[in-house]
Amino acid sequence: MMNVKRLKARMIMMGKTVDGLCSALGISRTAWFRKTTGTSQFTQQEISLLRRELALDNDETAMIFFDEEVA
Repeated sequence: MMNVKRLKARMIMMGKTVDGLCSALGISRTAWFRKTTGTSQFTQQEISLLRRELALDNDETAMIFFDEEVA
């Protein structure tokens, strides 16, 4: 399960919006919502693009997209 709180915090830190990231990923807001609520998952390519857009290192990427201890 992904850690949406960490993702949102990083978006704020980097001054990124959902619309801007959706545009960069080539997905709709509906797809974004499905991916951030766990209905579907981000693809490896999308994660790679998000890493670049949000300047995520390996640890941050793992904490956001592969967090096993999300409350």
